[in-house]
Amino acid sequence: MIELKSLKDDAFERMDNLTDDLSQRPDWPIYYGSVPIESVLKHMNEPEEVRRRLVDRVGRAIRKHMRKANKQLAAHEDAFPRKNMVKLMVLANEDHEIYDPEMVAHLTHHLLMRQENGAPLYPHVDAVIFLSERHATLLHRQIAFPIVCIEGPSFRSDVWKNEVVDTLLTRWSKWNGVPLYGSDMRAQMFTTVDHIPDRMKRYERWQLDYKRRPYMSGFTEEELRERFDEIMCVSSLVMLKDSPLKPSHEATAWSMSSMSHLMLEMGWRGIPVTQFEFGPERLAAAARRLRLPANVVAWFESDMGRGLTSGRSMD
Repeated sequence: MIELKSLKDDAFERMDNLTDDLSQRPDWPIYYGSVPIESVLKHMNEPEEVRRRLVDRVGRAIRKHMRKANKQLAAHEDAFPRKNMVKLMVLANEDHEIYDPEMVAHLTHHLLMRQENGAPLYPHVDAVIFLSERHATLLHRQIAFPIVCIEGPSFRSDVWKNEVVDTLLTRWSKWNGVPLYGSDMRAQMFTTVDHIPDRMKRYERWQLDYKRRPYMSGFTEEELRERFDEIMCVSSLVMLKDSPLKPSHEATAWSMSSMSHLMLEMGWRGIPVTQFEFGPERLAAAARRLRLPANVVAWFESDMGRGLTSGRSMD
C-alpha cells in the first residue's frame, strides 16, 4: 500500500518568522542574503537548541502528512486485509529547496521511531520514500536526484520488506529510464537546483555566475579578507563625495559583482560580515595592491580616510 503525499507548502514564511525572532539575540551572526543554516549555528551560544527550533518549524508539514498517512493506511488495511503487507508513505517535494534530503530523512526517522506508551506513534507507516527534483548531486559524472528510503521499526523484524522496497525502487528507475545507485546518506551531499528565469536582476545574475564558477573557493581566509578590502576601497571612492578619485564604470561594476560573489563565499564558509571590519590602514593597503595613485593611498591614510569608519556623508 502506498499513500502519496506532496510537500506543496513553502516553509520559508514560517522560517522567516522564527529567524526574525532569533535575530534579536546578541549572538545572531550578520550575513547578507541567504546562507546555509550551519553557517548560522556555528556562531550561536546554544546551537542545538536553535537547530531544534528551526527543524521543528520546517518539519510541521512532514508531521501533518505523517499523521494523515498513518490514519489512511490503517483504514485501508482494515478494509482490505492481507496476510503480508508493506505500508509506505511516498513524500514528494514539489518545488521547495528548504526540504533538504538530509533534513527530511532526519525528521522522518525521528517520527517513525517515536513511541507512545511503549508503542510506535505511527504503527501503520512501515517506511517513507522521499523524492525530490529540486536537489541533486553529481554521481559518476551524471546529475543524480535523491530517492531516500527511511525505514521504520517493522523493517527490523520483517526483513522481507526490504526486498519489496528494493523492487519498487528498481522498477521506478527503470520506468524513468535511468540507473539506480545505492549510496550512504551520511556521505552524500545534495545541492539545490536553481531555477533560471527568463529575466534576472543584476545581482541574481552575478550570484548565478558565481555558483557556476566559484573562483574564490580556493582562497584562504586572509585572501578573502584582502578581496573584501579591495572591494570596499573601490566602493568608498565611488560613494564618498569628496574622494580624490572616481573609479571607472568598469571598476565600479567589478566592485559590485565581486561583492555579490564574496557574500556568497562568506556565507558558505560561515564568515559573518562583522568579522571583516575595515579601517584606513587596510583600505590604504588595498589601494596599493590595486595600484591606485599615491594621493588616493594618502587619502585613505589621512584623517579624511578615517572618516570612513565614523559615518561620513555618502551619495
